[in-house]
Amino acid sequence: MKKSLILIIGIIMIFTIVAGCSNSEKDNEVSFIATVLENNQSYLLVEPVEGSSELSSADKIMVSIGDETLLKSQNEQTIVDNIEVGSKVEVFYDGRIAESYPAQINTCHQVKILDYNIFTTEDENFLVKTYINKLELKENEEISMYSTIEYIGEKDNITIWSGEPYFHYTIYNGQEYFNEGITEDLLKQTVLNKGEIYTIPFSKSGGFSGDDPKADFWKHYYSEKELKLPKGEYSFTAYTDFALTEEQTEKVTLKIDFEVKVK
Repeated sequence: MKKSLILIIGIIMIFTIVAGCSNSEKDNEVSFIATVLENNQSYLLVEPVEGSSELSSADKIMVSIGDETLLKSQNEQTIVDNIEVGSKVEVFYDGRIAESYPAQINTCHQVKILDYNIFTTEDENFLVKTYINKLELKENEEISMYSTIEYIGEKDNITIWSGEPYFHYTIYNGQEYFNEGITEDLLKQTVLNKGEIYTIPFSKSGGFSGDDPKADFWKHYYSEKELKLPKGEYSFTAYTDFALTEEQTEKVTLKIDFEVKVK
């Protein structure tokens, strides 16, 4: 059976609850990517990137940094002084955003400084970039990856037609897929505004059968939100999958390919 990971977002009273979180236990944490606007040592003022559900709460969020907040860069512990204005970070928190202005996250478990390798492709209408933290990793080391798409054509905006989602990731080791481009069979209309950068986070997509000899491995693999791979060499592909017409006659398939080694 094919399955994918989906975030469910709801707003209740003065809190935004993401992925059903109702407490601050670390098991229930969620995350988003943001740009640092200000570092006041005790808090970070951040702006969620386009495509983040947190952007629907506020364009500016104060993230409290306490003694219990783990700060990391390239998977190593760091200090708050090393988080520079303008840098990209991934904020892990308990799913609650207090709706003031700026909005507030008071229970932040971890902040990661995102230092990425960047791959780019484009045509006359779209600029696509894929960001990945490392191209050589240790076994079961976490891989952080996301992509962005920007409409760069001549009009103020453009309408695209696609299934869900309109952007995919595949991961292949020469024998089996660790991620597949699974699309829901529906037709969705999306408007991309010129000059806006839309973020597509990586999420696992794939499936396995119960009689697979590696069924236990795949069950554990897909149960984890984080992307961690066993030793091997992998071909990664990030690509668009949409058309410029409702009839699906003008397909747009922009691909980014790169290799990742896990030692």
